Amino acid sequence: MNRLKFVLPMLLAALMLIVSGCSTGKSPKEDIVSALAKMQDLKSYSFKGELGFDEFTMPESMSTEDAQAAAMVSSLLKGATVTFRGNAQTEPMRTELTMDMKLGGDGMSFNISFPMIVTQEKMWIKIPQIPMFPMPEELTGKFVEIDMKKLAEEQGQDLKTLDTAATQQMVQDMTKTLMDNFDEKTYFSEVKAADVKGLPDSLKDEKLVRFAITPANFEQAITTIIDKVAPQWIDTLLKNESYLTAVGLTKEDLETAKKELAGTEDGEIKQGIEEIKKSLKINELSVTGAVKDDYLVYQSLIANVDVTNEGETMKFGLHFDTHYEQINKDVKFEYEIPTDAVPMEELESLFGGEPAL
Repeated sequence: MNRLKFVLPMLLAALMLIVSGCSTGKSPKEDIVSALAKMQDLKSYSFKGELGFDEFTMPESMSTEDAQAAAMVSSLLKGATVTFRGNAQTEPMRTELTMDMKLGGDGMSFNISFPMIVTQEKMWIKIPQIPMFPMPEELTGKFVEIDMKKLAEEQGQDLKTLDTAATQQMVQDMTKTLMDNFDEKTYFSEVKAADVKGLPDSLKDEKLVRFAITPANFEQAITTIIDKVAPQWIDTLLKNESYLTAVGLTKEDLETAKKELAGTEDGEIKQGIEEIKKSLKINELSVTGAVKDDYLVYQSLIANVDVTNEGETMKFGLHFDTHYEQINKDVKFEYEIPTDAVPMEELESLFGGEPAL
């Protein structure tokens, strides 16, 4: 089923792109499209959110060595959370992101926190102190500077200018394609604030809409993506060079995918869907969102699935929430651009000449 190997990644991509919210007088689809268009007006904003691993269980029948490694990974990830906050502006381009990670369960938990600053040509990362992996004294409390333009030149490449306008337009175009092909009554529903875990208090009076793929509509969703959404996505990318640059694909990649889709017979699609249904059980897969003042200000993704391969089942569940504030207002950056940062070359030398990042 090589022709269908990209179905699951595309399904997840569809969910990440489908962001739903509703305001007076509009259907959910109309609100999504208009809110995404409005998001192109973003010049500055603050954001915060959380990524949490609610379930992570590896197959039980593994070799002793693999089982020990799996148990360690499962213990670290199950219940782990990554909270993040930051600020961004487009002119001049600057984004800062601070992540606080809590890993591990009972008896072996630890926290890691580190900030990151990104401009058009450079990136600064503050190396965190990691338990059991002490950092050299020279790095304590310091940012490491990564000159992305210099790295690109050393590799014989040009640093492509980040075209945020093109990226935003691409997201809008591709999301509209999704909206045009997914039936509103089948996938969308209005939900109450009490049913949205972690919803900020400031949004509890807003109208909330959820897009969900369930066991009842799973087969229909996959068929829609293969038959309709994927070919239209490919055509959209092929027609716009800036979109190709944004996603890091070539025309040859897309032409190959297009031929594979065109050569997929109905019987093969049905067989592939049956195979996917046997290997993937969706317990919950949904995106909930809200629109406030015509902007998309909140998204909540929940994914809880069982993946079975050769009789072995892995359980995986996560939630991902993002909240935007201070839209198009003067944002106050938490960190100044470092003037005493450690160059990447010095970091490599501290680790025996091998690149550390």
